[in-house]
Amino acid sequence: MARILVTGIATIDHVLDVAEYPAEDTESRALAGASTPGGNAANTARILVQAGHRADLAAVIALGPDGEALLRMLDGFAVGVAPCARHAGRTPVSHVLRSRRSGSRTIVHYRDLPELTAAEFHRIELAAYDWFHFEGRNPSELPALLRAARAAAVDQPVSLELEKPRAGLDAAIPLADVLMFSRDWARTRAEQPEAFIDWAAQRHPEQVQTLTWGHRGAWVAYRGDIFHCPPSAGLSIRDSLGAGDSFNAGLIHALVSGQPPESALKAAVRLAERKLSQPGLDGLFTGLSR
Repeated sequence: MARILVTGIATIDHVLDVAEYPAEDTESRALAGASTPGGNAANTARILVQAGHRADLAAVIALGPDGEALLRMLDGFAVGVAPCARHAGRTPVSHVLRSRRSGSRTIVHYRDLPELTAAEFHRIELAAYDWFHFEGRNPSELPALLRAARAAAVDQPVSLELEKPRAGLDAAIPLADVLMFSRDWARTRAEQPEAFIDWAAQRHPEQVQTLTWGHRGAWVAYRGDIFHCPPSAGLSIRDSLGAGDSFNAGLIHALVSGQPPESALKAAVRLAERKLSQPGLDGLFTGLSR
């Protein structure tokens, strides 16, 4: 078991299952609905707990009843919330429509809350952790957060998720040991995944780098070697919400457990596929070797 600090965002997700996406300016009845903690960092921490790790979340939680409700939700999944900062504002909310026909999700997100600052991050007992993972957001503060983690670390790895292209995030890339690139990020550099991972492998040869590309599978590059993991044949997609977070958590779990990058990539892809094939995040490791 490792002690892992995950830094990023926590939200309350209000999820509605619909048979198919409704047309604009129409009314329809949902098939099911639930409210659950969400956000990339919170989801990643929740999945790491399932893998047997102690995962703490460093995020900003709003003061007031909604913030207290979110803390209770996270605690219910055994995610540690002691590193979280509290601020006045409104709890971030995501309204999610999940189509049972396609398995895809459409998210409308609302946020009126400041991001975690470097000063708040410095108050955390960073030396107590075995791994640091960061969601790629808040470009003005993120490099300082990674530098603080590096200063506190002896040999603890630092990983960075790069999902949404945001101006200024490039400054954080040299500070991480593991880089998790999304298709959207890669497309700012290249149209094809092979071209991007080749470029990234040459630019950052000493960093473990992954690239996910939906139906094309995923790649990992490290010290001149590049490996590809194709998706499983015949995969039935029921729910794509949280699939990327599942990949990230699966990769961290495999690497912190001592697996080499090629094996870790395969483990992460298979965990993401498990997520795609089922609704929700519960029980992702059931029947899988941890």
